[in-house]
Amino acid sequence: MFLLYEVILYLVFIVALPFFLLVGFLRGKYVVNFPARLGFYRTRPSAHDLWIHAVSVGEALAAKPVIAAIEKMRPDTSMVITTTTLTGQAQARRLYPEATITYFPFDFSFAVNRFLDHHPARVFVTMETEIWPNVTRLAKRRGLRILLANGRISDRSFPRYRSMRALMRRVLVMYDRILVREDMDRERFAAMGAPIERVETTGNVKFDYRPDETPLEAAPLLERLIGSRKTLVLGSTMEGEDEALLPHIERLVRERDCFVIIAPRKPERFEQVAALLATTSLRFVRRSALKEDSPSADILLLDTFGELARVYRYATAAFVGGSIAPFGGHNPIEPAAAGIPVAFGPVMTNFREIASTFLANEAAVEVANAAEVVAFAERMFDDDVARARLGERARQTVLQNRGASEATARRIVELLS
Repeated sequence: MFLLYEVILYLVFIVALPFFLLVGFLRGKYVVNFPARLGFYRTRPSAHDLWIHAVSVGEALAAKPVIAAIEKMRPDTSMVITTTTLTGQAQARRLYPEATITYFPFDFSFAVNRFLDHHPARVFVTMETEIWPNVTRLAKRRGLRILLANGRISDRSFPRYRSMRALMRRVLVMYDRILVREDMDRERFAAMGAPIERVETTGNVKFDYRPDETPLEAAPLLERLIGSRKTLVLGSTMEGEDEALLPHIERLVRERDCFVIIAPRKPERFEQVAALLATTSLRFVRRSALKEDSPSADILLLDTFGELARVYRYATAAFVGGSIAPFGGHNPIEPAAAGIPVAFGPVMTNFREIASTFLANEAAVEVANAAEVVAFAERMFDDDVARARLGERARQTVLQNRGASEATARRIVELLS
């Protein structure tokens, strides 16, 4: 079974390689981390207590309260943290300066073995649904205890995983613990072949997010740019959303003399959104070009990394993207934890239980399209009482659902004992 899986993996890799090379050279997206993902390192080998894999930005951020709880329960725990994406790597290096940060290996046996030779560990923790057969098999063979944290199975991926139940069962039985967000995830892991007694519902660690109170480096410049204007933050927007939103934003700015901050989710969208803005009547400035002598503007294009969470504090209202275009949504907890009224679209499959919790508590607003995003912002601009009430409900919802990180850390420390 595992041999067939690896043969298929090699075939897929060979077919996809020209695409990855082309995109890599055009965007610098894959070439930088390619050697490390094959198991070739420039650093010296080093052993660690714990190996944590957080695929990208969201998972690296979600791991923060878990890691903090581990360090409190078991001081001096040494860690190697891996990511898959370049942005995830940058986030991990910023958040965990004391840890060893590197890239997750491709799931080829030779690459995984090279990683395990270079970074031997006692416990392997993977965040959310990063289930890799060879990583799991070879880590287990070397005696690592294995735990999946904050696990979830999306509506879209569940049929695919269930169709591979023969392979998934052989992989999931190697996990010592599978900690999931909600009971539906527990049922889905069991249907995929996980031993039900090892699957535990612990809640969503993303609710344990705490706003970073550190002032932005550009805070004086940004505050001067915004002035006394009401501000709408469009966070983590995806392809199709900026295009749909801009005509409505153009009207909003013209009629309300407000300020708008647009933060595309993916760095490769920065240039595309700048080009879109250039076709409108809106005056905009890029965060990367913001200076003391920057002229007045209607829009700030947040084309830097790692600042969005702290930018939300300037919002009168916030919209979290990836949710009116079919991308599964993004995390609304960052603006909510800051007490900001937040809206998101109907496509929140990646954050189903979080969105449901907010909506059930009347702590967020679901909007259907770009016009409704702007209508939501206008309501928040006009009604101070409604804005304060919604922002406080959002903040309280985050506070009331905390605790999953401590439960997760406790299970990890048990495996380290």
